[in-house]
Amino acid sequence: MTNLRPDFKHCSKINFFLLDNSLGTHKLQAIRMNHILIIGAGRSANACIQYLLKAAKENSWSVTVADADLETATRKVGNHPNGRGVYLDASKVQERQGLISRADVVISLLPPHMHVEVAYDCIHLNKHLITASYVSKDIHKLSDEFRNKELTFMGEMGLDPGIDHMSAMQKIDEIKSKGGKITAFSSNAGGLIALENVKQNPWRYKFTWNPRNVVKAGQGTAQFLENGKFKYIPYNRLFKEYKLIEIPGYDEPFEVYANRDSLLYREAYGLDDIPSLARGTIRYRGFCDAWNALVQIGLTDGTYPIMDSEK
Repeated sequence: MTNLRPDFKHCSKINFFLLDNSLGTHKLQAIRMNHILIIGAGRSANACIQYLLKAAKENSWSVTVADADLETATRKVGNHPNGRGVYLDASKVQERQGLISRADVVISLLPPHMHVEVAYDCIHLNKHLITASYVSKDIHKLSDEFRNKELTFMGEMGLDPGIDHMSAMQKIDEIKSKGGKITAFSSNAGGLIALENVKQNPWRYKFTWNPRNVVKAGQGTAQFLENGKFKYIPYNRLFKEYKLIEIPGYDEPFEVYANRDSLLYREAYGLDDIPSLARGTIRYRGFCDAWNALVQIGLTDGTYPIMDSEK
């Protein structure tokens, strides 16, 4: 539930920069982005495609949307003069590299496990890469190769993760600039349906991204810090151990469950010595109890088939 600041809402230009602080100095380098390639036209791609197409005419950009479903790619581009939809089987190396070679900036909105192949292509072809997904260990291992080629790789650039990181750092920097000391950090984010539509939606939730990823959300062990102690919540207890938070302007509390491994962000946020640090996912009331029931009866376990489930 992150609201954009007024000066962010009307941005018409995007400028990407390379930040190199490996030697303790900062170097800003403007990136040419005449041709932008978006790989993947699923549910998560809508806002990105429309935003870039809106800015493309003003900035003389060309935007290519590539997807295994050509009809979806062309429909989302529409008749925009600066955009086109093309067919791409992202598992076909030569086809994928052919499109990437003609781009300046690549935005991968593929399933997370496919980002690493695109990353290798971008390094090989000297292209900048952006994803909205969490940075995996395999992708992180490539960071030096991106730096050595002075290429930009920006991961976790969506809503969650993404906008939550930006708003967090904005507040952290603001507090530190005023001489303040941060003794606890909590960041909660989530994509929710509009409040006026809640009554018409018994689930109080809408699938706006890959449904399989929604089902898999939270799998693994959530980790965070609380009063100097490491806390771990396994998947089978995650949706049972939620908390309620109040947000000004809303009549009812919201549920928050622990979001993955919060410990990964201590160094990135500059909060190495903080005793309490947690990131959470926000949902409307009732979601966690309902989802916990699905977890307990095994409906979110994709390791075995449920007989006659297609009926």
